[in-house]
Amino acid sequence: TNMKKIALLTPFDTGNIGTVLQAYATQTLIKENGCETDLIYYHYDSIQKPFLISNLFKRGLKNYIGSIAGFLMRSPARKSLWRFIKTHLNLTEKMTHEQLEELAGRYDKVIVGSDCVWNGEAFTLETAYLLDFIEDDSKKGNFASSFACDAIPDEQKEIFMRYLSRFPILSVREDKGKELIRELTGKEATVVLDPTLVKDSFFWTEVAAESKLQITGEYIFVAEYAISAPLLRDAEKLAERYHLPLYFLYPPKGKKAKGKVLLTSSPQDVLYLIQNAKFVFTDSYHMMIFSINFSKEFFAYQTKTNLPAISKYHSILKILHLERRLFPTESMMQNPVDIQKCPAIDYGAVSEILEKERKVSKDYLDGVLK
Repeated sequence: TNMKKIALLTPFDTGNIGTVLQAYATQTLIKENGCETDLIYYHYDSIQKPFLISNLFKRGLKNYIGSIAGFLMRSPARKSLWRFIKTHLNLTEKMTHEQLEELAGRYDKVIVGSDCVWNGEAFTLETAYLLDFIEDDSKKGNFASSFACDAIPDEQKEIFMRYLSRFPILSVREDKGKELIRELTGKEATVVLDPTLVKDSFFWTEVAAESKLQITGEYIFVAEYAISAPLLRDAEKLAERYHLPLYFLYPPKGKKAKGKVLLTSSPQDVLYLIQNAKFVFTDSYHMMIFSINFSKEFFAYQTKTNLPAISKYHSILKILHLERRLFPTESMMQNPVDIQKCPAIDYGAVSEILEKERKVSKDYLDGVLK
């Protein structure tokens, strides 16, 4: 066959469910374009191994402890996450940076995927995600990449300029990324949707159907990654008002709250939990995105942890006219907005915008793969 062979380079095993699902969505979109695709099994230690003492020096004590806490909080789900990876992703053998160049030779193109791949802030800058191992610029592509921060540290600007200017065309996941690329290279990037949103609810419903969970009756789903007392207070308020149980993905943090904690949830379980919830409370970007995909009443919260990368939340919510569903509560004990007075989301209007945006995103990817 004359199928194009595409290698995808994107994070997938950081222990974060959104990261796995964005890798799966991107892989699927490339396949639907009539290409063969493999996901490059490559990772860098500063995410993978939070205990490395070198991370302490790179990130400072607070970030170091934070990343370990996050790692431990997510580790009970590790088994189910890897089961998903093994059954849904086409992985290459595990690669070191030195092996990437040789690997790239086997493919027509290498696409660097979405998520926080151009993240100079949290980790040592990983130049593999800037495709530094490919000589031939025409083999380079990217889709929905994110900087995960609102400004590039000065000492990294030169590296970003050098590598990003070598991509024939670029796409980003948020407006802020478009500005950064214009600033660094003078190029105009296309703003596309996060890959998980390019795939619609029909697609994710099939994945959710693989879950073994069976919850009868209505409930409220709480996916609280960082500490947020306002989020928990609001969730409890609605739980009382509607007499609904709370289901937590992670243990509640910031105040005591009663409910069932589902620490070992697989990606399929999480999709099931969002799809079947009456309300979703979260501070996570991808949990918010899936709530939108499944047309859920959701409430999203700013915390000290998601604040540095909050532009990705603003960007998508602005496009969909849902800005009022993100509450700037990062330094508050409670939300000044009474969420019970929030008008219901008009998902008819949201779907119309999404249809248009999905087309823009697919057309962009189509152009890269051609």
